[in-house]
Amino acid sequence: MEEENKTLPTNVGFWSKFKAFLFQDITVELTPYQQKVENEVNEFLHQEITWGGIKNFLFQEIRF
Repeated sequence: MEEENKTLPTNVGFWSKFKAFLFQDITVELTPYQQKVENEVNEFLHQEITWGGIKNFLFQEIRF
């Protein structure tokens, strides 16, 4: 009798469906141009910020 219960299908609840939807694997393929733009944005966002760079920017000479 116990062996029969193991082969029965289980009832899939709302939370199981929700978790499956929320944590599904998503892959995005980019064109070469889109990949180039994405790389440039990542470079900009992850650039190293140093005090010397900030100081040079704030105290740069301005000419009119």
